[in-house]
Amino acid sequence: MHHLRFRQVHLDFHTSGLIPGIGEKFNKRQFQEALKVGHINSITLFSKCHHGYSYHPTKVGQMHPHLQTDLLARQIDACREIDVRCPIYLSAGLDELAAFAHPNWVVKRKDGTTYLPLEVEWFKRILRFNSPYLDYLCAQTEEVVQRWPDNDGIFFDIIGTHRDYSHEALLEMIKLGYNPEDDASVDAYAESVMLRYMKAVNRVVRSVRKDAPVFHNSGHIPIGARKALAHNSHLELESLPTGGWGYDHFPMSARYATTQKYDFLGMTGKFHTTWGEFGGFKRPEALRYECAAMLAYGAKCSVGDQLHPNGEMNADTYRIIGEAYAEVERKEPWCDDVKPVVSIAVVSCEQNQARWRAGHLQRVYGDEGAGRMLLELHQPFVVLDEQGSWQGFDLVVLPDGFVMTPANAVKANALLAQGGRIIGAGSAFLNETQTSFAINAGAELLGRSQNDPDYLVATDRTPEVPVKSAIVIKGGAYQIRPTTAKVLVERRESYFNRTWEHYCSHQHAPDAPAVASPAAVINSQVAYFAHNLFSAYRTHGQPLYRDFFAAALRALLGGKQPVETNLPTTGRINVLEQRQERRYVAHLLYAPLSVRGEFGGQPVEIIEDLLPLRDTQVALRLTRKVKAVKLVPAGGELPFSTQAGVVAFTVPEFTAHQMIELSY
Repeated sequence: MHHLRFRQVHLDFHTSGLIPGIGEKFNKRQFQEALKVGHINSITLFSKCHHGYSYHPTKVGQMHPHLQTDLLARQIDACREIDVRCPIYLSAGLDELAAFAHPNWVVKRKDGTTYLPLEVEWFKRILRFNSPYLDYLCAQTEEVVQRWPDNDGIFFDIIGTHRDYSHEALLEMIKLGYNPEDDASVDAYAESVMLRYMKAVNRVVRSVRKDAPVFHNSGHIPIGARKALAHNSHLELESLPTGGWGYDHFPMSARYATTQKYDFLGMTGKFHTTWGEFGGFKRPEALRYECAAMLAYGAKCSVGDQLHPNGEMNADTYRIIGEAYAEVERKEPWCDDVKPVVSIAVVSCEQNQARWRAGHLQRVYGDEGAGRMLLELHQPFVVLDEQGSWQGFDLVVLPDGFVMTPANAVKANALLAQGGRIIGAGSAFLNETQTSFAINAGAELLGRSQNDPDYLVATDRTPEVPVKSAIVIKGGAYQIRPTTAKVLVERRESYFNRTWEHYCSHQHAPDAPAVASPAAVINSQVAYFAHNLFSAYRTHGQPLYRDFFAAALRALLGGKQPVETNLPTTGRINVLEQRQERRYVAHLLYAPLSVRGEFGGQPVEIIEDLLPLRDTQVALRLTRKVKAVKLVPAGGELPFSTQAGVVAFTVPEFTAHQMIELSY
């Protein structure tokens, strides 16, 4: 496994051919000083950008027309003098020079177009890996690795699958047995093209050194696409909170990455929004929190920047990065070679997981809703793909949209046979035809209610829910009849659905007095919600939905949750283990978010003020006997108590991030 350094920068350098003076202000000492101020020990540098230009002499591609120096070589030499790693970047899926010179190398859409001539959006001009462009890219890669055989790795960007209806693609699909008229078949062909690309460029990268690191970036790590992930030496989790990803994207992505065999990093940006924002700056407080969150979830850190065309490093940027990375540097000894301490798993409800799915804006609301509930309830968890084992977990959460295939039913029954518990919602417990329960939920499926919206009503089994009145929930429900299970949540229907024939007030009709079939049932091992509870939470953000889930969680675990704390719901906690150091490390995180403005149709979440939290109480259910508890890296001992495997302590005060070492 390739071992990553903690404090990295991804230095974008996508530079128009119309801009003069490229690299003319590059100065080795100024470059090195910026890296030192930023506490940086690895920086990704550009060989070729999205515009298609190279930043070093080349016999294969085209050097930027206004570059008069061997910029990449000078940057690499400067890094090596101060022991800074420098992986090399090549834009793969985008190359404007190649696209304009060879229009037949561009992916053709189903409507017969490749791109619109007046479009500025270059992501519409994606290069075809099933064209001679792949040979061109391989030749560029070979030139780079031959010149720098001791490189620190190659980063390929803009990787994905694309439905290509070019003449050559259609002929190849037919030859290989794919059906160009069937979208699923075209998708399968597209993935085969992407895997062909990965094999080809990896072969070139490792032709000089077999252990050379390589990463193929798509803006998101797709859950379950292990065949494609296997072509990486490590994972880089691109997740710019203010650029459309949001602050809850990285925790979910990291909780999946940590189940895989790779070292991984989180990649945020120094920008107010996202990549390419010259003159955009994030508050240092936000970057401190984001880097701390990466450590808390077991990741190394990377911050995105864009170098000015003149080659001069921006002093403000590296001062801001340095404020965050100085803290990271002090914390590294407690953050390397860690494993998550978890007893809860969320099994992703994504479908066709073996297929590559790129892009951070692909929302899986069931997964995200379940993840947000657990994050806000402060219960550590991991995210499993469809190939992951359920063994060893005390409780598994199946989001609405999960498909209980025969193979998944075997996993579920095996977990239950060993005393495990399962919480599911919507279709998660149903068979593939949704005609009956595929596992014993202690209830009988009667069908699907046509009523929408419904109302949830708390019972004596849901003391966590402070509202005893009927609580609206949209989306409809499955109708069930308890057999051996108890009613956890009652359901009421509205008087009628809202149509032109009958409607009431601004939104929907109120709850009718008659009690309908239950909204949720529970027994000693299984809790089932008849609505799409997790998607509803992700869509509407109603905290009362989380309260119902919390009641089921508490009941199934017998009140023995892995973590109990008085952190606010916007606070986060995670527990990692360093087995070689014989210690657990608990991470506390807190920063207030505010929404200010929009970018790309997404709200921009801002962290500006880091407020201290005082007297944070924590109780952790751990398997090993803890001998000492102390704050790190400060080193102050904390008094603690241990009872029945629960270690309890109080953190007097912390701001943004606090690590607590529990040695055993």
